[in-house]
Amino acid sequence: MTEKPNRTAEMADILHQASMLYMASNLPIDYGTGTKYTSVEVHMLKYIIDHPGKTVTELSREWDRTKPAISQMLKRMEQKGLISWTTEPGNNKKQLYHATEQGIQLHSAHTEYDRNVFGQTLDYLRETCSDEEIETCFHVLKEYTKARRRKHYQAK
Repeated sequence: MTEKPNRTAEMADILHQASMLYMASNLPIDYGTGTKYTSVEVHMLKYIIDHPGKTVTELSREWDRTKPAISQMLKRMEQKGLISWTTEPGNNKKQLYHATEQGIQLHSAHTEYDRNVFGQTLDYLRETCSDEEIETCFHVLKEYTKARRRKHYQAK
């Protein structure tokens, strides 16, 4: 089903506004550890905790970023003591990334922070939306992300 041109433009504008709000939230903040980190760093850390042993190449593909951009972020995270790497047995050139104890502590603090802050946002949404509408919204956003990635990779 194709949307009306004006509605399609309005929908695109809403997504753009949401994206701009999210991008503005990437200022470093203290998640409760006494040190400031960006949301990209803490979400990459979560991904590494959930998927230990990933390489730069794998992270680059899965995060849709260039290998130099991922390498730069991982280097900063390593310098901050959040992650470390080991080599793959039999292949000293392949670096496998894992969270450090400090990274695991930050992840725990970040999870609690998100529960509180995002929980407040959900409470605001519940003033005008049902739980079912909120669940549907996140389902659609997840599928939207998949569709955009599929379109992006088919264009290359």
